[in-house]
Amino acid sequence: MALPADNDTRFSWLLIAVFWATLAFALLPDGLDWARDTTLENAQQGSLIRRLQWMSPFMICALIVWLRRGVAWRVVRHVDPFLLLFVGWAILSLGWSDYPDVTVRKLVLLIGTLLIALAFQVAAWRPARLRQHTRACLTAVVVASIVAVFVIPHIARVAGYDNAWTGITRSKNHLGMAAGLMMVLWMHGFAIGEVRALPALAWAALAALTLIMARNATALLCVVAVLPPLWLFFRPVVSLRRLFLRSMLALAAVIVSTCFVVLVTYGVPGWRDIVSPVANAVGRDVTFTGRLEIWRLVYAEVVKHPWLGTGFQAFWLGAGGPAPWVTQDLYGGLWQAHNGYLDVVNELGISGLLLALGFWANTIRRGVTLLPAWRAEAAWVLAFMVFLAIANIAESSFFRPIHFMFLLSIHASLALARLRAIDPSDESQ
Repeated sequence: MALPADNDTRFSWLLIAVFWATLAFALLPDGLDWARDTTLENAQQGSLIRRLQWMSPFMICALIVWLRRGVAWRVVRHVDPFLLLFVGWAILSLGWSDYPDVTVRKLVLLIGTLLIALAFQVAAWRPARLRQHTRACLTAVVVASIVAVFVIPHIARVAGYDNAWTGITRSKNHLGMAAGLMMVLWMHGFAIGEVRALPALAWAALAALTLIMARNATALLCVVAVLPPLWLFFRPVVSLRRLFLRSMLALAAVIVSTCFVVLVTYGVPGWRDIVSPVANAVGRDVTFTGRLEIWRLVYAEVVKHPWLGTGFQAFWLGAGGPAPWVTQDLYGGLWQAHNGYLDVVNELGISGLLLALGFWANTIRRGVTLLPAWRAEAAWVLAFMVFLAIANIAESSFFRPIHFMFLLSIHASLALARLRAIDPSDESQ
């Protein structure tokens, strides 16, 4: 059954502009300041430019949601309950946060992100719009970044990482993740017949070049893990069921045989023996560029408050905050643990982590149930959620407001809610 006023296109261009602006803001440096790193400086007090950047879209989207409140209510009824519970738990963390004023500001960003995603789904809606504009916006950012590398290299390269590309984004990791996701989306478009082979392959090749030059091994791992299964889902060489069963049996045989040979020849392997081949394959040492030490120190913080955490977004606050002791002997200043799951449990405890994992798992479940009726839409959401899960092993974007990966995860979740709010048998809406 169609939702009320589905064909209302009054806010179409406005919402597209808001989507492009907010996704770009999440990728660009804080306050649009490429001259210096303001992430840590703005962690506690924020900046006027950043507030103007985000408050305007929040208010516009809140107005659109109000004007389309009938449709919005129908969609809200299908919003992932784990997402709502997580937001509620984050709000409750005000009661024990050591920096409640910071938590309040981060909660505004969190709720504002939900408003942006909800507005995008309730006005001028069509199923393919989210992935198409995500692909287009990421492509524009990557192209602009490549131009910046050659025009303003002092800003668009990082000398400390073999001149790794950062482009116009806030870090090389942001550029790498954007390029990796761009590559997946162009190949997805090719697989479903939405774009032709030549432009899809050309844009994917450009994304691959950017990914390599950004020196982001995590994003490369995400692409390698996500792209082949996604392609085979739409372009299977044999029956998917038969291919899956044969692949699992072959993989199990290889694993069992390898383990037997290793145990007989070398005995029980240690941690470094297990990790070293993987780290070397992606160009990293066994400490994953110092991440193991960061994780060890953050875990030592987690055990001090395992159930409640420090409060939502109340840890990585720069000078004067609780984090400097963790990084003073490492990098001097960080704004994340380089592990999204560790950051969530540190800030919101085990309960918060369970809710975050519940959100991820339930989004996967919902995507699978929608595959028969909404094959193209559900498949790209599933691919993105797997991409997100792998990325957060070495980077932190899970439930971090205004990080572009988190912004897209909320968009993806609300997109599934919109699909569930209508009759999936009626694909004309």
